[in-house]
Amino acid sequence: MKKSLIASLFMFCCLLLIVQTASAAMNVRIVVDRLNVRTGPGLTFTVQEKVAKGKQYAVVQKRGEWLQIRLASNRTGWVHGKYVQIQNEANETKKQIQQLVVCQVDGLRIRKGPGTTFSVIGYVNRNEKGTATIAQGEWVYVRWDGKEGWVHRSYVANVEQNEQNNEQNNQQNNEQHTYVQMLYDNTNIRSAPSTQSPVITKAKQGDQFSVIRKEGQWYVIQVDAQTIGYVAEWVVQVSKQPSPSEPQAIVGKTIVIDAGHGGKDYGTTGVNGTIEKMLTLQTALLLSEKLKQTGANVILTREDDRFLSLSERVQIAGKNKADAFVSIHYDSALNRTASGLTIYYYKQIDRSLADALFDPLSRLTGIQQRGVRLGNYHVLRENSRPSVLLELGYLSNPSEEMFVVSPTYQQAVTEAICNGLVRYFGK
Repeated sequence: MKKSLIASLFMFCCLLLIVQTASAAMNVRIVVDRLNVRTGPGLTFTVQEKVAKGKQYAVVQKRGEWLQIRLASNRTGWVHGKYVQIQNEANETKKQIQQLVVCQVDGLRIRKGPGTTFSVIGYVNRNEKGTATIAQGEWVYVRWDGKEGWVHRSYVANVEQNEQNNEQNNQQNNEQHTYVQMLYDNTNIRSAPSTQSPVITKAKQGDQFSVIRKEGQWYVIQVDAQTIGYVAEWVVQVSKQPSPSEPQAIVGKTIVIDAGHGGKDYGTTGVNGTIEKMLTLQTALLLSEKLKQTGANVILTREDDRFLSLSERVQIAGKNKADAFVSIHYDSALNRTASGLTIYYYKQIDRSLADALFDPLSRLTGIQQRGVRLGNYHVLRENSRPSVLLELGYLSNPSEEMFVVSPTYQQAVTEAICNGLVRYFGK
């Protein structure tokens, strides 16, 4: 009986390993138009984006009838298996090519072979150029400066095409990016464009939101990371860039944004492979752009993937007489259910900055709020300037990792930090 049980368990483990290996070595081709990509393996999970028919993606893992696919910018999402055509990468033939390409993401993994089952042998940063010489399915072999290997083609682009896309995107952003600012306290934000529709939340005078589109006399706005709402045009003021309630309060203020880790210091690595040092840099760069629009003088401790000691980060704040120092991090714990966003301070001069950031950050949905806490961190303890350290979510929690890397969350959390700093300087 025991031998039979052991044999059955062995066969089950072997079968499970075969299934996992097979799914990791496959691509999927989308067979329906505008297929929903969800944040988890089920219809109850939020739709994070839609993908077009004919597009191909690498499979990360499989759960029942659901497949987790690798999207652009090192993100992942889930699609139902009946709406895709699965194709094994091993069956794809190799083609000789000669094409100049550019990396479109930070921390792109270079692999030993054309598939996610092959080991990672290096990394490439955004905007690095290389020459693609072999194509196999959705993978290309690229020779970069001093390194070479296989990368997924969705993360690289033809140099000329990339330059054209950047120009088009910049033009669209300039034309479409609009904000609304609330004119009154307790402004109703509703679930639909009607005064009879339910109120989903209320906003304060001076609160600002990014506009998605306009429907008649109503603006569709991004309320937080997972919620959109409707606000009437007669209770808001519209602008092409954020307009602080105290317009001059933040103008000229020196804000040091510290992207945690970097270079040889990778920070933590998420369950799905997200590298903290790359995500903190992405967040810091996005936050920097938003703060510059308010008129702030922004200094980044690092603008690329390089190592800085903790002392060097503090010195940058002191040397530039920073009016505020914000260190960006993502959390990790042995318990994979641990989740949430935390604001840390150390000295009393830091507390008002932490409290100002808490108000807008606490209104983000989709992520637990762990509040303002005392943190004995070097960049806070040794810093003579007002300082905070933000842990913006747990990469060790699989579902939270997928959530915090999404463009929606990145936009919402940086908008909240920006609003918090405006409030801090406006007091």
